[in-house]
Amino acid sequence: MIEMWNKRYAQIEYVYGKEPNEFFKEQIQKLPNGKILLPAEGEGRNAVFAAQNNWQVEAFDSSSEAKNKAENLAKEKAVKLNYKISSFEEAKYEENTFDLIALIYAHSSNRQQNHQKLIKLLKPGGILLLEGFSKYQIKNSTGGPKSLDLLFSPQELTADFDELSEIELTETETYLSEGEHHLGRASIIRLIGKK
Repeated sequence: MIEMWNKRYAQIEYVYGKEPNEFFKEQIQKLPNGKILLPAEGEGRNAVFAAQNNWQVEAFDSSSEAKNKAENLAKEKAVKLNYKISSFEEAKYEENTFDLIALIYAHSSNRQQNHQKLIKLLKPGGILLLEGFSKYQIKNSTGGPKSLDLLFSPQELTADFDELSEIELTETETYLSEGEHHLGRASIIRLIGKK
């Protein structure tokens, strides 16, 4: 899997573009600045936007090519990131550290375990944001995993994040324009929750 992501991110252009995800951009601008974690951050578009908005940014991805591109984008925009090469399973951060954790198309095989690990990293009162592909995306060719197990359902996410309060969960169809791999009508899920 790492090989596939390294190959994808090795191209010169930014596969998902340089602009932040729209949902992420909208939500982060409503929140007071603090410390943010971006798991499976890819080429850094969301991390760089957060840093431009005075967040203290921690990010990780399993791809070294992704990290290189994220650091180049940060340099281009004159901001600082702390970006590690790590899988979800290997990622190590102090518990109760982050004001915000944002999972933007961060699909993983150990979904429930990884999601519950992230809850521990949030400070009390911290916010978790998620946007990802719903199981209905399996019928579309506009991005995302080709395995139902890696796609999200409202029931799974509600169970994964049942320790959070004030959960807002939306399953919808939208038009994505985030580079060649997220382009066209897509079935997505968005979740906002508070620890």
